Formats: sequence, structure tokens, C-alpha cells
Amino acid sequence: MTDFPNLREIEPEQVSATLTHAQVMSGIPIPPIRLLQVMSPDEWEVFTEEWLYFHKDNGTYQSIQRFSGPGDLGLDVVAFSSNEGFSKPWDSFQCKHYNHALTPGDVYGEIGKIVYHSYLRTPPFNQLCRVPQRHVFVAPLGVGIQLGRLLRDTGRLKEVVRAKWTSHCVPAIGAGIEAPLEDGLLKYFDDFNFAIFENRNSSQLVEEHSQTVFHAARFGGGFPPRDEPDVPPSKPTESESVYLRKLLQAYGDHLGFPVTSGEALASHAQLENHYNRQRVLFYSAESLRNFARDRTPERTFDLLQDDVYNGVIDICEAEHSDALERLRNTVSAAGQMDVSGNALASVTRVADKQGICHQLANDDRLTWTEQP
Repeated sequence: MTDFPNLREIEPEQVSATLTHAQVMSGIPIPPIRLLQVMSPDEWEVFTEEWLYFHKDNGTYQSIQRFSGPGDLGLDVVAFSSNEGFSKPWDSFQCKHYNHALTPGDVYGEIGKIVYHSYLRTPPFNQLCRVPQRHVFVAPLGVGIQLGRLLRDTGRLKEVVRAKWTSHCVPAIGAGIEAPLEDGLLKYFDDFNFAIFENRNSSQLVEEHSQTVFHAARFGGGFPPRDEPDVPPSKPTESESVYLRKLLQAYGDHLGFPVTSGEALASHAQLENHYNRQRVLFYSAESLRNFARDRTPERTFDLLQDDVYNGVIDICEAEHSDALERLRNTVSAAGQMDVSGNALASVTRVADKQGICHQLANDDRLTWTEQP
């Protein structure tokens, strides 16, 4: 069609040989690190609060608070290691939303504020723990090469900040402030531990955020694989007492005489196997509950329980030949339920849905006999 050898027909490659429903609905996934770079200032603020929740949740901090005192003292978010606030070691996080990787010029003023105000003991720098253990710079695009090198070389960082004190630090501290680096301030500056200044890169932010309950909702990508459920201990625990009592009552109703323990089923092999399976189902549901606690917003698992309850309650309340038949039909119906409306659907197994029936029995929302 043409005499120009440098022109060629465009033929885009297929993204995948087999097009999936997920691809049609969501397109090509965008890595979380890239999404950080296009967040608005408001989104970035919320993200950093979610990320810091990871450190509170794992016990590193007792409280994390956004600083809202009068004036800009170089503090943005403060994280307390105990409920005694500034009387015990604390950390500070400076969350910068810039459209570029942080440069030395972006932080000279922030460093100057920390040094100057802690020297003057400006509140809250007048408390028992005068300065933070760490002052961490956090930005969507991280820090640039030059600043990264300075933060790793605290001696050099101190030298550079000293050289930039008058031109970059003092103007950032406040209009009309005169703070020559001399006398007491100079000695304080020389003794100041510049190793407190650190940064977090995007990979670290995403990795730590991925361990919070907010990650899946913000970035998608599904959940990580679940651990295998615990094997039920040979001796039932206190947490099993209610549903197992109801289970034994159902066996008694079926057999026509009271059954007071799992051991009493030894001469009824089918029921003994059924008893053991129900405990496995319960522990499977408990495993999902724990997974949801660590990976999803509050009440996500509660809503899944509600879905199962609403799906089986009419079956449970219908007429049955005996209590065991009621239990069997209810648990079987739970296993067949569609729970795709819940965020946990992709990691919910048949055993989980069936085990939820026993959790509901534990909570006295389901019962198999009319006995108390």
C-alpha cells in the first residue's frame, strides 16, 4: 500500500489470550505505588492516616494525632508510644504532598523549625521528652537522590543545614524572626542529633498499608491467601460451649435420650463423625472472622453473618422431623448460599458459611431445639 519502508501496520498485542470478567470490569490494574502519585492532597492526607494506623494496630504507638496547635512548628502528625504523651518517647511525621520527589530545599525549613523551637522550648517542645525520637518525611513521590543521601549521612546533613540556616531555615521559621546561629543556639545546633530525620519511600508505605484493614478498599487487587484454619483441640474450649450444647441437644432429640458430651457418641459412629465435622466447620468460620478482623473494615464479617442468617432462618424455623434434621438442613442451605455481595466473598469457603451457623448458634441467633 505504500512505498515508505519505515511505515508498518499497527497491530496491538492482546492483553490476554482469555479475557476475564475482572479485565472487562476494571481494565489493567494500576500498581498502588503509581496511584500514590496521582492522589489529591485530601486523598493523600487520608492515606497517610490509614498508613499510620498500621503502626498503632501493631502496638508501636498508643495514639496518633494530627497536630493542630497555633503556628507552624514543623510538626504535622505526632505518634505517642504511651498514653503519657510527650512525657514518653514520641515520633513525628511530616506529610508533604508535592508533585516531585522531595529535595533538600523542601526540608531545610522543616528541620530548622524542629531545631529552633526545641531550643526555645516552645510548647510542646517544653515537655519531658523535648524532641521526637524520629522525624519522618513522607511524600507521594518519596525523596530524591540528593536528599536521600543527606538523610543517610547525618554529619553531612548537619553541615548543609548549617550552611543554609540563614537563607532557608530562618525564613521558614517565621516572618520577622531573627535567629542567628550563634551562642546558645549554635551550641544547641552542634549538639542536636540529626539522625532523627528519616524518610519513608513509596514501597515501604504501600507494604505497611497493605497490612491494614483499609488496603483492599483503597487499592483493590483482592486479598492475600488465608492461613489454614486451626485444627479443633481434642478438648472443646469455653468459646464452643453454647453451640456444642445445642448440637448435643439435637443429637439427643434425634436419639430419644439425652446426650451430654461428644464422648457419649462413641457408639454412634455416624453422629460422632458429624459432631467432629461441625467443630471443623466452626473453626473454619473463626479463621475467616480473624482474617476479616485484620484485613477489612469493622463489621464486614458481621454483615456476612447477617447474610447467612437471613438466608437460613426460614429453613431453620420450618417444620422438621427432629432437631438434627433442622440442623442438617440449615447448615446445608448455608453452604449453598451466594454471598457475592460481601467483600469477603472471594476468600469465603463452603465450610466458612456452614460454620457461621454454629457461630450464630453461639450467639443465640439460631437454635435447633426448643430446649433452653
